[in-house]
Amino acid sequence: MNCSYVYCMKYTYNHGDKDRHGGTDLHLTKEGIMELSRRNFLKGGLAAGAALGVTGLAGCTSNADEKPATETAGTDASMGASSIKGTEWLGEAPKTTIDDCTKTVETEVLVVGSALAGSMAAYGAMRNGAKVTIIERNEAPHIGGMTISFFNSQTQKDAGLPMYDKVEVSNDMFNLTQYRADMRLNSLWINRSGELLDNLVKDFLEPYGQYYMPISLEGIFPDPTQEITSYISTGVAFSEKTDILTDFTANIHKFLVDSGVEEHYKVRGEKLVQDESGAVTGIIATDADGESIYYHASKGVIMCTGSFGANESMMKRFYPPHFADWALKYDEYTAYMGSSGITETMDDGLGHRMLCWAGAEMEEICGWASWQTTAWRSFPYLLVNIKGERFMNECTSLLTSAHIIADQPGHGPFVWQIIPTNDFEMPSFFGYDKDTAAKMFDIENTEHYEADSIEELAKKIDVPADTLKATVDRYNELCNKGEDLDFMKAKRYLDPIDDGPYQAWKMYYYFYCTMGGVRCNDKLQVLDENFDPIPRLYAAGNTVGYRFGSSYETLLHGGSNGLASTHGYIAGESAALGDKAIGNNI
Repeated sequence: MNCSYVYCMKYTYNHGDKDRHGGTDLHLTKEGIMELSRRNFLKGGLAAGAALGVTGLAGCTSNADEKPATETAGTDASMGASSIKGTEWLGEAPKTTIDDCTKTVETEVLVVGSALAGSMAAYGAMRNGAKVTIIERNEAPHIGGMTISFFNSQTQKDAGLPMYDKVEVSNDMFNLTQYRADMRLNSLWINRSGELLDNLVKDFLEPYGQYYMPISLEGIFPDPTQEITSYISTGVAFSEKTDILTDFTANIHKFLVDSGVEEHYKVRGEKLVQDESGAVTGIIATDADGESIYYHASKGVIMCTGSFGANESMMKRFYPPHFADWALKYDEYTAYMGSSGITETMDDGLGHRMLCWAGAEMEEICGWASWQTTAWRSFPYLLVNIKGERFMNECTSLLTSAHIIADQPGHGPFVWQIIPTNDFEMPSFFGYDKDTAAKMFDIENTEHYEADSIEELAKKIDVPADTLKATVDRYNELCNKGEDLDFMKAKRYLDPIDDGPYQAWKMYYYFYCTMGGVRCNDKLQVLDENFDPIPRLYAAGNTVGYRFGSSYETLLHGGSNGLASTHGYIAGESAALGDKAIGNNI
């Protein structure tokens, strides 16, 4: 097959950030020659309403050996909840039984959820010979995130990107997750993600004309010893004009349907069904008309049901109270995912609860993802809170600093960026210039103020003038010394606030999704409280726990999507192959 590899020996990656309405842009400034095939970008895509309708056998059979998860001997709804059983967040499973269903749909592998993890799970199962059905509660596929991270693929090697040491990268990831991640799960990405990308190139990307571009981030950080945030060149973009994965999502679902996968939209999973041994046999779901359907999956069910950021009781159980309150108040998850075809709240935690009703264990302390949405993002100008005080190293990652903001006085969603009007060209800690950033971020629509003095500026942004003046004076002292003794910001970012008029830009931070869930092994089998697999039950994506520490780790560009893709692919493979599943045994 004639593959359309992208040769990107040298260029600068301009990372587009999401605005409050979910728009994200990818900008690449090229300093070399990249060869693109005529087929590597497909215009148009799968129409949202082109999904297959729900089909199945008339009538619903009653099987004495199959019971809803809460009615199975040894798999009580409270089991698997461990120290958190009986709490409000868990609730009770619906009382519906398979006898209440109006039809049965037969399949081998059932995937619950159509986003990135779900589509890759379907791909992995289909590629290994299984009959696959996807159910999705909304009326169209959806997606979150930007690029997808892959490790040491032939595709990336052919594009001139560096190959990385497995041990070094895995240990760096472990460090960034505060030693809380399950390294079996992260090593799956290291060992298997390259294979996934190369298979996608052969099976899907090339035949369907889907654009793809391996991204180099070499040289973004001139002095890695001085940088808080760092990335390696593992990300792949799938659109020329934006790094939101919309085109990829539409095209992968077209590929799946063309390959024989059935997709049933506006179908909401309600609870898993288990036989007397505890093995999962399928799921009870509700269609758009309110009819109950039993999806019988002879080889297994893969739960790819996303996060739980809109579930108040779960947020308050798995996060510190003040952070939970902040995240619930400033949750932008729905906008982030894109509103087209979204008819239900996607991050209500139903999938996690279904899994726990079936005996799974929740991660006790969950991570999250957040984002800066306004102002000069990735330009580390002086930041102050509503009291006019500096409170952080301004180079801290956009993805990880929400907890710092949530901890500030007032627990609001914003801080102020203080900027002088001198000739100093503040470098971005993500490699783009200010002109490009201004266009990317629609900067003039950010709330901002200008004044001839710091005292006047303080009045305009409603912070104590004496405090802001003292903060600026101290910051200037550190800048003139060339050493940030207070927060250890790298010297190259130390620009004194010494030339008026002075500006203040309002920088917002929002919460996007949870990154915590149930425990799985290296075959993405869901484990119970004894760390034993629940037979024929799998999970992937943000439904899976123990992948991150307190927040999104920043070593991998497209890291969450990379884990979701690889885990989904392996979950599908494992469900299709059963006892012959590969996992990490490559």
